[in-house]
Amino acid sequence: MDPLILLDQAVAQEKIPRKIATKVRTRLKYVVGGVRRTEKASGLPYPPFYVEPILPVSKGTVEYGQMGVLFARVVPITAGGTLSIFVQFSAALVAYGTKGTIEAVAAHEFTHYVDLVRRMTTKNLTSDEKETTLFGSALADPGRTVPPKLLFSDRALVALISRKFKDTLVDPALSKKVEQEWVGKGLPIRWVPPEENVVRLGMNDVSSARFDPALVRKVAQIEEKMS
Repeated sequence: MDPLILLDQAVAQEKIPRKIATKVRTRLKYVVGGVRRTEKASGLPYPPFYVEPILPVSKGTVEYGQMGVLFARVVPITAGGTLSIFVQFSAALVAYGTKGTIEAVAAHEFTHYVDLVRRMTTKNLTSDEKETTLFGSALADPGRTVPPKLLFSDRALVALISRKFKDTLVDPALSKKVEQEWVGKGLPIRWVPPEENVVRLGMNDVSSARFDPALVRKVAQIEEKMS
């Protein structure tokens, strides 16, 4: 999947200025670098990722940033009876985030991804959900991660995540830049109410998921250490 396909569509539809799209395209190397660093530190493949051109902004619970901006999210998608998991990076993060912040976000989202796989493969699901859905509000909880120190061999990367994330992403300069250059200039945003920032998956969807055997083994090791 071309990670910039939605951005290109937004430019064609004149939703995003070409100048911003060019900036994002130029700085995508920092996302790629963050993904590669995460893969090297974990010994695992990163899930597919893409850039979201419409800035998601939460009206209620805040996942990242003081503005309630959802700078990145793990997004399960079901198509053709098969479940795939993607990481969504906002165009605003790519355009205005520093290299260190982008790398920290890439690694942090990977901890969400691995935690999701852990719960799916170990059937460690919330017991109060109806049979037709999985996790519900649990997936809306930004605390749903695996400890970075159990996942990454790169101690500097673990320290970077710890420094950048205090429950939410701590980057006042990025928040200010996005407020001024994206929200303030009328670039597209999408309000996300709390109930929409919840992933609901049917049990059949979960059963259809297939993961790399190395990831499943790593998840089992992490599950043992966390128990």
